[in-house]
Amino acid sequence: MKNIIKELIENGFESDSLDFKERMYPKNGTPDLLKDILAMANSNYIGPRYIVMGVKDRIGEIRSISGISSEDIVDSSSYQQFILNNIEPDVNINLHYIDYQDNKVAVIEIDGSDDKPYLLKKQYKNLNQGLCLIRKGSTNSIANRTDFDRIYEKKTGKFEIKIIDEHLRAIKPVDGTALLDISLRNLSTNPVTIVSGILFVKDYQNKVRTKHVVYGFESEMGADFSLEIPPKRELIGELHVGFGSTDCLKLNLDKYGYTDERFIFELHFRDSYDNEYQTSVNEGFVFAKGEFLWKVAQKMKNE
Repeated sequence: MKNIIKELIENGFESDSLDFKERMYPKNGTPDLLKDILAMANSNYIGPRYIVMGVKDRIGEIRSISGISSEDIVDSSSYQQFILNNIEPDVNINLHYIDYQDNKVAVIEIDGSDDKPYLLKKQYKNLNQGLCLIRKGSTNSIANRTDFDRIYEKKTGKFEIKIIDEHLRAIKPVDGTALLDISLRNLSTNPVTIVSGILFVKDYQNKVRTKHVVYGFESEMGADFSLEIPPKRELIGELHVGFGSTDCLKLNLDKYGYTDERFIFELHFRDSYDNEYQTSVNEGFVFAKGEFLWKVAQKMKNE
């Protein structure tokens, strides 16, 4: 811990994970202690957050060590009980004392605050019940609708798509589709219904070579493609996307349906609430066979 705090004092800056205070909070707690703990606990930062006391850090001035005196020392349980009495759900802290440059500094460490949002459970002096603060950069701000949306999105999970095999296989000329192995993970507590999708095949200059509309998952569904993924479920299978003989020309496939060129695959989905999801891979490989190659053969015959 000492090395971590030493590094923060010497090279850190106030942020959503670090705050400097010139003096200790009083033993019995203050509104300022509650506001700072609330804001840090609700921070979007992933990892421990620190309030370092005994460090003077003012805009336009060189940071200096003010230190804390022996009379300022507070037992950790005093702060902890004050916080538990006034903030819900429970926020647990650790209080450390560290010797630094012939001074003593105190550090409140907040870790594991994964039950957001944290609110003031009752009126305390000039702070109203239900107050929710969030640390944004070096500022404590009242949480707004966007902040709450972000918090609850993380609590309920999210929807993820992943290309699990980087081979786009144009092997079904009768259907006019190519296949791509993907994973669809609904980590939320609500069903997600995908209503449209498109696959972009790009070169390494980020230029779109071909576009392929999604027509099905595990089987071809056509223009009426729709797929519901239940809550807390993962579906793994073959995505069916439109593919034609002209695409073979645009992707420079040879008469055997291969190319040494690698592509960027960028897959986009849209759900019934108009939310958009996307994923990409950078080493995509395309091959085709059968009737997909008739334009390639015709081109080679004419050359």
